[in-house]
Amino acid sequence: MSEQSFCKSSEKVANQTFHTDRPDLPECFQLSVLSWLPCIYLWAVCPIYLFYLKRNNRGYIMMSIMNRFKTVFGLLLWIVCWTDLFYTFHELRQGNTQPPIYFVTPLVLGMTMFERLRGVQSSGVLFIFWFLCVLCAIVPFRSKILQASSQSEVNDKLRFTTFYFYFALVVCELILCCFNEKPPLFSNVVTDPNPCPEATAGFLSTMTFWWFTRWVHTGVCLPMPHP
Repeated sequence: MSEQSFCKSSEKVANQTFHTDRPDLPECFQLSVLSWLPCIYLWAVCPIYLFYLKRNNRGYIMMSIMNRFKTVFGLLLWIVCWTDLFYTFHELRQGNTQPPIYFVTPLVLGMTMFERLRGVQSSGVLFIFWFLCVLCAIVPFRSKILQASSQSEVNDKLRFTTFYFYFALVVCELILCCFNEKPPLFSNVVTDPNPCPEATAGFLSTMTFWWFTRWVHTGVCLPMPHP
């Protein structure tokens, strides 16, 4: 399928990318590659992730305040994605036909945002996914700011609003993924009076060795040998 039929005309893309004082990535690239990249990653690792969860069945995550916030933000993201899709169908009924990319991208995002955690205190898979979402959304975020500053009035107000909601929510999800969940239900009870923090450290804490810094701050150390 040609770029003109799937996204927009190549002449407008060239003017937006090269023949301007403020060059920007084409909207087609933003709505396809930048939007689909986190989704492709999550769908690619999903079979391995589900196999890991099946082999390491540790029970269900306890319903904490942070878990509730994650659930609410995930539901809002799901609503935002489907709002864009239904709005595109509404424009189609009104005679304003949009390129197919406006149907495909909200559908892909809406299907991807529906995820479920089971028995994992801190998921590295989801942390990388939310990090990619934020990273790939920075370029459209800049583009929409440039469009709003160069126009006296925003033409597509609904998609502008839903994108800002989307960007804020994925940032919140990324921040929440930096913190560790409570131990899952039916998990093994730790009886060691001085457990190693690495066993319960989150993904980001493990990658940055922050669990060891907290261990040092508590004054836990090995006994020095006598001469």
